[in-house]
Amino acid sequence: MKKEIVMGFRARKSINLGGGFRVNLSKNGVGYSWGVKGARITKTARGNTRTTFSIPGTGISYVNEVRKKTENEELHNLEEVDLYEGAVQSQSTENINVLNYQPAEYKELLDSLRRIQNINLLSTILIGTFILAISPIFIITGIAGLILKIYVHLKLPITMEYKFDEEAKHSYDNLCEIWMGLNENNRFWQTISESQLNERVSGGASRGVDRISSEAITKMPFFIKANVKPFGLKLRKQKLFFLPDKLLIISGRKVGALNYSDIHMGLGTTNFIETDSVPGDARILGYTWLKVNKNGSPDKRFKENRQVPVCEYGAVHIKSEDTLQVELMCSNSDTIKKMESFALKVFAS
Repeated sequence: MKKEIVMGFRARKSINLGGGFRVNLSKNGVGYSWGVKGARITKTARGNTRTTFSIPGTGISYVNEVRKKTENEELHNLEEVDLYEGAVQSQSTENINVLNYQPAEYKELLDSLRRIQNINLLSTILIGTFILAISPIFIITGIAGLILKIYVHLKLPITMEYKFDEEAKHSYDNLCEIWMGLNENNRFWQTISESQLNERVSGGASRGVDRISSEAITKMPFFIKANVKPFGLKLRKQKLFFLPDKLLIISGRKVGALNYSDIHMGLGTTNFIETDSVPGDARILGYTWLKVNKNGSPDKRFKENRQVPVCEYGAVHIKSEDTLQVELMCSNSDTIKKMESFALKVFAS
């Protein structure tokens, strides 16, 4: 049997320059080190940095070596680039201050609504005294609160009567039905804040938004009765109700109203780069790269760069001069197109 012996040779030369400084020559290149007895820092030809501490005469030593990052590691670290690098601070996209919506023509109505809510709060507090029923007086106050609660809900609500001709009522009912179609979208959002994005790592998007789920509603609060089926919005902190003659805003026990002549509602679509899961009813217009160059090509500096869909979403903007701003998005843009078509038909007639 023939055995083959493979032997490796390593050539290394060290040049002592004095003062603890050495230059090391090897086939990998040039390295250098500096140190004193018991401690030395070495920069190897491969670019690694090695620190050595030892106790002279014992053979005990501690070595710590920091490797030079490879190209792949550098690419991986680029994944940590902040989407909001160089961005302006996040700012709110919702502006709803109920105290600003107190027109003189609705003062009597709004004062009455607040009074009902205050009485209702008093009844709740009195009912809560039942927990102190160890004293007879609190049994009496609890019963009084229960009676007051029933009275508030049955006798105090404000009745709003609207007189329509048949065509106008039909149009309002149709608008309510179309508006409630927002709930049929797989996703319906309220946009609550926005930030300027680093376009290079956000698929080319320059604006990022924070979204929460929203809901279209028809149920009025107990203190209002109407002969029409209203429609509205349940937002993060408020509820909006689109009555035939005004917009009613309710935030806790605060109430306000705005004339439609003071409100602008914008309907349209928006192209949205979706980094979350795509709703099933969304229209995908195309794809882009999450890390993208200005010419639309993928930025190859980033490891595991992925394509993201560009979706067409429906968009609704409700705003007044400076006091009201609400921004909504829905996953099925056809809902908004249907609203637009209906609005054009109504206002053109």
